[in-house]
Amino acid sequence: IMVINPRVEMMTTEEKVELILQRFRKNLRWALEKSSFYKKKYNGLDIHAEDIKTLSDIRNLPVTTRDELIQASAFDLLTGPLSQTLRFNRTISGLYRGFTADDIARNIDIAIRPLASNDINKTSTLIICGNYSSQYLLDLHYAAEALGATVLPCNSVDAAIDVIGIFNATSLIISAKNLKTMIERNVEHLPPKIIVLIDNFQDTTLDEIEHHFHHPLAKVYMSKYFGFAGIIFTCEHNHVHVQDDYLYPEVVDNKLVITPLTFEAMPIIRFQTKLTASIDYKHTCECGRTFATIQLEK
Repeated sequence: IMVINPRVEMMTTEEKVELILQRFRKNLRWALEKSSFYKKKYNGLDIHAEDIKTLSDIRNLPVTTRDELIQASAFDLLTGPLSQTLRFNRTISGLYRGFTADDIARNIDIAIRPLASNDINKTSTLIICGNYSSQYLLDLHYAAEALGATVLPCNSVDAAIDVIGIFNATSLIISAKNLKTMIERNVEHLPPKIIVLIDNFQDTTLDEIEHHFHHPLAKVYMSKYFGFAGIIFTCEHNHVHVQDDYLYPEVVDNKLVITPLTFEAMPIIRFQTKLTASIDYKHTCECGRTFATIQLEK
């Protein structure tokens, strides 16, 4: 088991709660001061960051919906001038997300952890197959390089198949759809380590692929809403974890609600996803990480 940052990934419950509360208050204060969207949304609601003293207090805040974000101007969501935003991208769900330099650094840190848990390191030759105009793949690419891996970007399945034969790659990051294409084309000598990128937990393609391999595959979630990869991932024991030092998860009416705790360019408070989920806070995973373990319904 490879844990890249044991101090954070294995912190005690008490330490985790304190960290979440500190970051949530800071994030809420920032949104109230700098985000036109949240100034309007919370107008007249008497909301103050100092009132968040326990995790239960967070549930008193209204959720933010996708429809609200879609209808809002990107500039209402920004907390500073465009010149302070290093990267802008459109997510799978159609939302525009901006990132400062610090946001990007944190996104890469989030992406590093699931890669490290899958033994991506300086001995790895890693193929990343997909559209490189995607923010998701950029973060994973930089994360793999930070771990010392040799990274081979491939914009198509054909390119990835060629590279597999030339470089004897040890690892492959690929979408379920593209991996299914490789299987259907009877590609020989697939890398021994395969990490599947998913953006939809209801997609049955992954079930077909895992049936083909006769074992579960490592999975990294590409958030449709937040614009980066790795907030949810499967560990070595195939349990699904949320990196809750960066993104605080709740379940409201059986739906997963997530608050990114460190977004600087475009903070989001209590975003209501459409994922049906439950959270296990009582048991520490066999992998040793104290991240929240969630069960997602298909």
